[in-house]
Amino acid sequence: MSRPRPRRRAGLRATVTLAFAVGALLISAVLALGTYLAARHQLVDQRERTATRQAYADAALVRDSLLTSGAEVSDVLGSISPPPGAVILLRLDGRWYSSSLDAAGPDLTDEVRPVVADGSVALAWTDETDPPSVVVGVPLPAVGGEYYEVVEAEELDRTLSTLAIALWTSAVVTTVAGALVGRAAVRQVLRPLRRVAGAATRVADGDVTTRLDAGGDPDLEPLVVAFNEMVDAVQERIERDARFAADVSHELRTPVTTLTTSLSLLEGASDLSPRTASAVALMSDELARFRLALEDLLVIGRLDAGARERDPSPVGVADLVHQSLAAASVPAEGRLEGDAAALARTVRVDRPQVVRALANLVRNATIHAGGLRRVRVVGLPGVVELHVEDDGPGVPAEERERVFERFARAGGQKVGTGSGLGLSIVRQTVVNHGGQVWCEARAGGGADFVVRLPSVGDRS
Repeated sequence: MSRPRPRRRAGLRATVTLAFAVGALLISAVLALGTYLAARHQLVDQRERTATRQAYADAALVRDSLLTSGAEVSDVLGSISPPPGAVILLRLDGRWYSSSLDAAGPDLTDEVRPVVADGSVALAWTDETDPPSVVVGVPLPAVGGEYYEVVEAEELDRTLSTLAIALWTSAVVTTVAGALVGRAAVRQVLRPLRRVAGAATRVADGDVTTRLDAGGDPDLEPLVVAFNEMVDAVQERIERDARFAADVSHELRTPVTTLTTSLSLLEGASDLSPRTASAVALMSDELARFRLALEDLLVIGRLDAGARERDPSPVGVADLVHQSLAAASVPAEGRLEGDAAALARTVRVDRPQVVRALANLVRNATIHAGGLRRVRVVGLPGVVELHVEDDGPGVPAEERERVFERFARAGGQKVGTGSGLGLSIVRQTVVNHGGQVWCEARAGGGADFVVRLPSVGDRS
């Protein structure tokens, strides 16, 4: 049964951008709705007052005309000029008269008719027309009638629709603008964090001289101070550990030398019993291993402290490889491969340290991995890669990073050989020279240890 995938949380950039967008949408929506309602109330109120004034004026004309002797109702209604789209309805002696044959008729006056019948002016809106209309009723007690004027609010409806579209369009534009502002704001906010992340990466890569500058920003001062104090503590701890290892190794060197000399004398003695001679030989082997570990600890201590054996200088890659093979007591003939351009590359390094590191890789291949196959040089833009390939079983993928840790041994190494510091010396040396080292599988079997160093151009 497959496990459900963990739900991916939105990042800080997306969260802040969304927050700004939602905030801008809410604010613009509230403002748009408030503006629309206020404008609508104002426009509707204005339209009702206009309709009421017009109905009063027209009702007065109808009343005066009907009071004239011999006036016909149809002629009276025809003489009135209502607003465009308006319909006049007149109820006189229980009969209805209209200025338009297409109008809905008396049904439009249902809401206002009871009020008008009681002798008061009334106004109401009706949805029975499209668009809605305002109905104004005026009693005409002088002629015993009721006057109604139905005015379509087409212009008001069109104005409100245009206003609504404009306001909601503005809300959408404001939301997009809010998202863009939020994105710009979070980019500005994250800029100091990116600086901290970059500095932390450099510290993790071994550059404990990295420090941050607040840049005059008082809000960043606590973070910068805390980060710098943390790096100071890390650097002090590394230097203290390196000094301790160096001091211990140095103090042990004298007794180890004495023991080595004494064992040499014992090994040369001719009167030792076979059992004693076997014990002396075993002690000599173990002391040799201990002395090797001691020397490696001294080297690690110097590398951790950033100490140089020589000032970095340009060294030809081919010469560097030849010296490393010689230091590992491996014949160079047939071992070095690479095109002429790659072999002519130059690197700027502390020669003894890099020679020791490459020799460690060669010894590792010779002793623990079935023998050295070749050292292949590859030139790349700005860097040169040294591939130390062996004929062993290879290093399992899960152990390719662990083998560079101190006192770690790959599964294929012989039991009881080496100090477990050789590959860690290689990595620390390469890192101190601004390079990289890793292990990968060799095509055809075996391991390929790759050392990448910055190149300073072709050899002249």
